[in-house]
Amino acid sequence: MAFHFRLESVLTVRKNIEEQVQLKLAREQMVLSNHQARLAALQGQRSELSAAMEQRKKKTMAGRMFLYYMEAMRVQELQILMQQSTIAAQKKIVEKVRSELAEAMKKRKIMDVLREKELERYLLETRRKEQNESDEQALLRYGRGIVK
Repeated sequence: MAFHFRLESVLTVRKNIEEQVQLKLAREQMVLSNHQARLAALQGQRSELSAAMEQRKKKTMAGRMFLYYMEAMRVQELQILMQQSTIAAQKKIVEKVRSELAEAMKKRKIMDVLREKELERYLLETRRKEQNESDEQALLRYGRGIVK
């Protein structure tokens, strides 16, 4: 008689749920890293624009060109702020998914512990039965006088 965990299907479901949440976390972290890369690109563009404006200011610059640079930098600043708020929102999503993963792992570990305890009980019972059979055989041999 082989060991059979009666809640094996529940354990399998919980493992699957944990794997799904891990994949979800990986996706959300990838989205976060993409947002952070976009922010870095925006900040780089802002720096380049500022440097270009500084170069143009060293020479004579028309008022329209100055206004163009100022407006372009203001737009860049707004995009940076929006990207920072997007990153903050994405970080909250990642933390939420991370807590979901912790909960899923906890539920799976509970089932693992139950499985281990049931396996220990099974092994203990098997050893006890084997010992009883061995004792019984020894008694039968002794009773017949066939002690080896």
